[in-house]
Amino acid sequence: MKLLITTISLALSVMANAQEAKSIRYNTASGSQIIITDLGLIPGGTFSSGLAVNNQPVIVGLANDSSFAIQRPFWDANTGAIIGFADNFSPASTAIPEHVNDSREMAGSEVYGDNVYQGIYWNSSGQAFVLPPMAGFDPVYGALHTRAHGINSLAQLVGTGKEGSPNFYTHAVLWPTKDTEATDLGFLGQGIPLNYSEAYGVNDLTHVVGNSAIGSAIRAFLWRNGQMINLRSLSGSESDGTSASAINNTGLLVGKSVLDPVIWKYDITNSNSIPTIKRLPIPAGFFTAQPTAINDSGDVAGYAGSPSIDAHAILWRDGIAIDLGVWPGGHYSVANGINNSGQIVGTGTVAGDNLDHALMWTVDDGTTNTPPMATLQAKPPKLHVGESLSVKASFTDPDNGPWDYVLDWGDGSSTAGNTSTAGRIAISPHVYTQAGNFVVQLSVTDSLGANGTSSAFQVKVR
Repeated sequence: MKLLITTISLALSVMANAQEAKSIRYNTASGSQIIITDLGLIPGGTFSSGLAVNNQPVIVGLANDSSFAIQRPFWDANTGAIIGFADNFSPASTAIPEHVNDSREMAGSEVYGDNVYQGIYWNSSGQAFVLPPMAGFDPVYGALHTRAHGINSLAQLVGTGKEGSPNFYTHAVLWPTKDTEATDLGFLGQGIPLNYSEAYGVNDLTHVVGNSAIGSAIRAFLWRNGQMINLRSLSGSESDGTSASAINNTGLLVGKSVLDPVIWKYDITNSNSIPTIKRLPIPAGFFTAQPTAINDSGDVAGYAGSPSIDAHAILWRDGIAIDLGVWPGGHYSVANGINNSGQIVGTGTVAGDNLDHALMWTVDDGTTNTPPMATLQAKPPKLHVGESLSVKASFTDPDNGPWDYVLDWGDGSSTAGNTSTAGRIAISPHVYTQAGNFVVQLSVTDSLGANGTSSAFQVKVR
């Protein structure tokens, strides 16, 4: 799909520990608009990546800092600002989150070497905890051989646990809670050379998807009510490889059948329902595609690739594959997550530094209203009574102006107005007449009532 650059807009980040977020808007040949937001780097860092997004909406990913230490930032998806960081578990390695629920609890893993790894759970405050080993096997070996890939709204996690000598089989597992030994979900059949299964996603009904070996083939499975179901391939052949990567709450799962992206559908209310399979289209010019995530509306995120073309992030919506493109001057992009608002997160290179940056995409097909993205900067954050605070206020919004704005100074006063043009808002300095700690925040509302707020910051007046 050919993309045409139409505008470039800049959103100023309120956070001092992150570069400015930038947004670029494209028109597609079909009339849809694609907005790509570069979430930037931590100052002095050389990369960032977007790994998952929830419905708050908060994005989680990885980024290194000026000392090259790898951090796990949280971005506010509405402002592009970093709003916090999740902990690492062990200084000996890096804990990598893979999925985040709406309470901001996360699942991921920390890998210490080729054969030592631990599943990690993060609570809503970003604290990291090691998950217990699989029940029924050597707990010493098992404690160092777990991985977590998915988490649902009940804080149930799925991933793998590995048994020790003599078999060393890898099992798909479910943690009912972060403190409970992992439950073995079993295998589809006998694997060659070893039995193998691995769980990648779990929905709020505790239905699990993943992959398992049958002979030398890897097959996708759906696990529900204690049963592991072998998911059909497009050809119907048991020898064709299939894989499943994600599941939603309405009975849809996504993955691959050989090289083709596919979606399976089953009846969540019928325990005997047999999932049916449907091929997802591969965008023109690409050879294969990999779905990575699905939301409850059935929108699917992923990426497509070809021997002659670097990967591009892809959105499948209503049976159509939309090429989300790359940042101008960049050469590749991949999408890793999508929330129920259709905000898509991933990674790609950008012009200028050719480094990996965390990216976010939204697609407006004319039926949705994109909320404004408000940002705010201020210096200095410390004042004396009688001194004034100057701010830089701005917002981006591709649709539905004019806009009303309110800047709350935190001391009981505010500045309100309206504008017919997205971008910089001219706001006069504000004088503080009393001491205290005041929280300052900008709110912007479009003509259809969609609202966006900046990250808040505190001003100390002495």
